[in-house]
Amino acid sequence: MISVVQNFICTVPERLKILEENLPKIGDVWGDYEFFVNFNDTTNLDEVHRLYKKYIPKLNFYNNLEKDWAATMLSLLNEVTTPYSVNINEDQQFLLSKKDWDNVVDEAIVKNEVDFLLINKMDKYNKEPFTKGLLPEYQIYVSNLWKKYPAEPYGVGEYVYFHSGKSSPYKRITPEAVQKTDWFKFRFEEFLEKNGECEHEIPIRYKHVGNFFEGYWDFKNGPYRFPDYKFAIPKNDLIVQYDTIKEQRLGWKANL
Repeated sequence: MISVVQNFICTVPERLKILEENLPKIGDVWGDYEFFVNFNDTTNLDEVHRLYKKYIPKLNFYNNLEKDWAATMLSLLNEVTTPYSVNINEDQQFLLSKKDWDNVVDEAIVKNEVDFLLINKMDKYNKEPFTKGLLPEYQIYVSNLWKKYPAEPYGVGEYVYFHSGKSSPYKRITPEAVQKTDWFKFRFEEFLEKNGECEHEIPIRYKHVGNFFEGYWDFKNGPYRFPDYKFAIPKNDLIVQYDTIKEQRLGWKANL
């Protein structure tokens, strides 16, 4: 049902350590999924390849060095045969069991066939005020895209929250999500066809990083462009960015 697609580098020792610690957990939870992985560098290539071979049973591993993140991701997605795909960064930490994940997938994807299941910053958007259709003061500008304020509160499931594209609390469609493969491919095809040109300004316009692609799918190109699409967010903090873990260690953010 789901395939994993990744295109990344890992040149910083700390991030390599994160990968080494996290891949066994990923293998435990996603070991039934087929992985399509491109390592986009030569630094740490052998070690990264060794780790993936050790922990990921269904592995397609490439070392395409072309510095075009979106084009490489689309080439990987063209190999996917499952209806859903998931992209995850090498620095995202698993805080879940296989049962936790299976419960979320069963409710969001199997039973409700959502188009998009957020896995990036879920620890932000699965809490109030977002769950109530409200926004913190610093993010109130998002309400201009909703056309009404407050928005409808999230739909509440047992393991996930639901919202429509027109009432999304986040204005970007991140690639770090479980999403329908055809829609994911469409978004890469449009981005490449238009060479990232859009109405709004994109802060980072470098082809070799995913920020350019993500920046394109912002504002009017964000979830509000797909008002009737079904979105979901896990109710528990199952996967978090390494920055969150680091902030906790430094005492800047409460432990999850």
